[in-house]
Amino acid sequence: MKSNSMATHFHTLQEQRAHYLPSIQSLPQKQLWHREVEGKWSIGEHFYHLYLILKMLKTATKCSLLLTPYAKIRRNKPFATEINDVYEEFKNKKGRGMRAPAILVPPKKIRFVLNSDEIEQLLVTETSAMKELVKDIEENIAGHIVFPDPLAHYPNLIQSIQLLAIHEKHHFRIMEQQYQRLIASS
Repeated sequence: MKSNSMATHFHTLQEQRAHYLPSIQSLPQKQLWHREVEGKWSIGEHFYHLYLILKMLKTATKCSLLLTPYAKIRRNKPFATEINDVYEEFKNKKGRGMRAPAILVPPKKIRFVLNSDEIEQLLVTETSAMKELVKDIEENIAGHIVFPDPLAHYPNLIQSIQLLAIHEKHHFRIMEQQYQRLIASS
């Protein structure tokens, strides 16, 4: 990968998944999709949401690559390679978590269809496709490919990969808490 910062953020994704996924993978299908509280997502739905956001980021990246000529003109200007946790900032400011846009809400028909291995494979496949898409983009170009996302303060491509890792970690923590409660109640 030509961008060291993006490589670092992809590595963070891998490390987080290696840490959090083993316990979740052992869940039987019924527990994977069990909702503790109506209106709150099951572990499987959180998992599928992560796949949907990765898929959306890949699509947005494909569209944003049209900005590459502009980014090349700006390549010598400074750019950020890190981003704050916008989800935590939002929670501190509003007193609640962000609501997922409808496009990132797992469809009801997905419940009980996939097992944890299949959802994980979707994540792995989509991550590989995303890496392949950005592998040849130089850091000083990626730093100037900006996404029109005001909630995230218009992150560049590098920051978007880090934001993906921050977002996954947030959901993995929620899933881990749900998993611990499932085990304790068994």
